Amino acid sequence: MRIVGGSQKPMRHLQTFVILAAGILISALAGCESKPEQRHYPIQAEVIAVELPKKLIIVKHGDIPGLMPAMTMSYTIAIPKEAESLGPGDKISADLVVSSSKARLEKIVLLEKAKPNPTPATSKADASLG
Repeated sequence: MRIVGGSQKPMRHLQTFVILAAGILISALAGCESKPEQRHYPIQAEVIAVELPKKLIIVKHGDIPGLMPAMTMSYTIAIPKEAESLGPGDKISADLVVSSSKARLEKIVLLEKAKPNPTPATSKADASLG
């Protein structure tokens, strides 16, 4: 088929326009990074240690259905101020937020302060040794 006259130019302009539009669309879609999917799990745990300078808390938690069995783990603290008054043995509740391969604790609430260890009393046997 032979194209007569100048009718080939509008076709080239249309092809150029379509390619350019497709390129812009692909660039726009590639630039729109969606937030990684986040899952929230309510947990209750016992504090093992708090490392505020590193924004970490180590807790011993029960089973988290749909995520993991009971274990002791270290988590990033989303808002370090929430953990300032926490110490070993404290019972807490929190929102475990998991995205990609990262996990952090948010909305940390103290449920029960750890009971202080009483000073061990000396027994009669200890007294008789001295």
